[in-house]
Amino acid sequence: MSHHALVVLAPGCEELEAVASIDTLVRGGIQVTAASICPQGRLQITASRGVKLVADVLLESVAEQPFDLILLPGGLPGAEYLRDNPLLIHMLKAQRARGGWRAAICASPALVLAHHDLIGPAKVTGYPGTEGQLPASGFIAQAVVVDEPERLITSQGPGTSMAFALAAVRVLEGDTIADKVAAGMLLK
Repeated sequence: MSHHALVVLAPGCEELEAVASIDTLVRGGIQVTAASICPQGRLQITASRGVKLVADVLLESVAEQPFDLILLPGGLPGAEYLRDNPLLIHMLKAQRARGGWRAAICASPALVLAHHDLIGPAKVTGYPGTEGQLPASGFIAQAVVVDEPERLITSQGPGTSMAFALAAVRVLEGDTIADKVAAGMLLK
């Protein structure tokens, strides 16, 4: 059975984090749906550095669909759009309640997850400078933090996006697949 991940794209998201995540998940055999939360209802969004990204669907069309992982790229103002989208927050709360995996990178752990009290006792990291918005008891200053009990993966930013995405492949598909993907991408 193939796992299914949702990657949520917002205007102003960090393109490297979004594309690296989507690409790495697909290489790991994971079905990926990229969903736009563009306020104008468009599939195409303009990312933080001006790169145009095209989502598969609007978030509304997959809101009732179960996902093994919901992944949030960071970037500004992308993380703010994520934070302010009630449907996405509802989906993240439901994902946490049912024990599904969540992943957030860069500004998203602080601006989205912490803002909506979606971290709980998890160990987390985030973009340097956002530590004050994350629970002090759970903050770890490292590239990627995987909290198995809370089913949460967090990471610091663009330069850690490959390790972040590989951590997602590892939790969904296992070490063998993750190592194979890493080797194929010349990361091992």
